[in-house]
Amino acid sequence: MAHFKWNDNYNIGFKLIDDQHKILISIINDLYDAQRHGLLQSTISETLDKLSDYTVYHFSYEKELFAQHAYPKAAEHLEEHDYFVDKVKDLQLELSKGSIVLSLKTMDFLKDWTITHILGSDKEFGEFVKQRELGLE
Repeated sequence: MAHFKWNDNYNIGFKLIDDQHKILISIINDLYDAQRHGLLQSTISETLDKLSDYTVYHFSYEKELFAQHAYPKAAEHLEEHDYFVDKVKDLQLELSKGSIVLSLKTMDFLKDWTITHILGSDKEFGEFVKQRELGLE
């Protein structure tokens, strides 16, 4: 069962970014399922690595869009990305040391951060681009 489901309210207006967000949510759900079903630490570690890699890929794509659209809030948006990447790397490190079992609290953090970021900063960027394209900026 999914930890959280895609909701059309999460759409920001860029199909590719929305599709990438769906993949991120899917990976978080895979991680939740692995944790919930008590799968081997190696499986959890592989899924966490997948989340880390895909997050970096996705955030790099967003960074390119910020430059392409001369987004004035790019620096603060990128700080949010860096915070999340650092948290995921911390989880990877703790998992590799065997000193962490992914808790529901950790899974809730991944879910809550993702939703808050999409509905906040990412939506704001989508609106910025939409206004700019309409000549209303």
